Amino acid sequence: MIVYWLYFIFPAILALSGKVRSPHPISQNRSLVFGGLWWFIVLALTFLIGLRHEVGGDWKNYIRIFSESSHISSIGEFSLIGDPGYTLINVISANAGFDIYGVNLFCALIFSIGLALFCRNLPRPLLALAVSVPFLVVVVSMGYTRQAAALGFAMTGMVFLGRGNNLKFVCYVLLATIIHKSALILLPISILASSKNRLWTALWVGVVGATFFLLFIADVISNMVSNYSNLEDPASQAAGAFWRLAMNFVPSLIFLFFYERFKIPELEKPLWKWLSIISIFLMLLFFFLPVSTALDRVALYMIPLQMVIFSYLPDIFGKRNAIHKWIMLSIIGYYSLVLFVWLNFSINAQFWLPYQNLIFLW
Repeated sequence: MIVYWLYFIFPAILALSGKVRSPHPISQNRSLVFGGLWWFIVLALTFLIGLRHEVGGDWKNYIRIFSESSHISSIGEFSLIGDPGYTLINVISANAGFDIYGVNLFCALIFSIGLALFCRNLPRPLLALAVSVPFLVVVVSMGYTRQAAALGFAMTGMVFLGRGNNLKFVCYVLLATIIHKSALILLPISILASSKNRLWTALWVGVVGATFFLLFIADVISNMVSNYSNLEDPASQAAGAFWRLAMNFVPSLIFLFFYERFKIPELEKPLWKWLSIISIFLMLLFFFLPVSTALDRVALYMIPLQMVIFSYLPDIFGKRNAIHKWIMLSIIGYYSLVLFVWLNFSINAQFWLPYQNLIFLW
């Protein structure tokens, strides 16, 4: 348990002692270049996530997937059905003799770089990193390997979408979709977030999305719908889904209520407005649709919203340092409570405790 707390406390303390990063006066963008600290963070996260041993609720399921993939010996046996990118990673790792740890390391690296880039794009990157640890890092990256890698690509894409580069966003979302097909739900966001040429954006995104859908997803969509909408299947009622949806719901309300106060670049602001609206809509659907797992999985792609809103929040009430510190302390206190409650009271925390790492098992 102490390992998870160390990964949370480290960025939290640095965030309290750090200063807000100002954007470039012309481009209004912040530098994405990694210094020594951020490369250390990427490597530390990759080490934590990628070399974990028997940690995560789906560990046995991923072992099964790896075992099935390791029997693929030729390109003729490779299938586009399911998640071909993830399957390919498994095949390469099996042939190289790296076992499931090679798969986890590669997926962890994708996730960690995407997370670091996303945080670097924000005014308080270390605060954003601390916000990400209790759920996105600890629960998602170690519990849902495929979706974590997909989120790594998606977060990178969101950075470029916020800078007006729709093409790069679509490319990264398609990479994410190859890893986990659910990421395709992000494609329409580029249309919603576009302030100009929406018709043209809708046309080419629609063509690309439809092509990708037919190639990779259509043949398994019925299974996906069946798995996520079986009303009699207890698995469709994700444990704790309400609280995870609420974690997106609260910052969404804050953002929409204080919308004019948030000094988010104009190109980027529509993205977070629409993700906030979607998050609120998902929360409302929870009370009317008995398929909480489906809502929960969609909500995973809304998690970056938390990092954005809470990174900007300390500075929306002016340049008063005392208020900044109190707001930051409140945010850190809130997420420390989230981590404490999850580790001590979640019915699934048993699959994360004790934390084990391959290096220390040798």
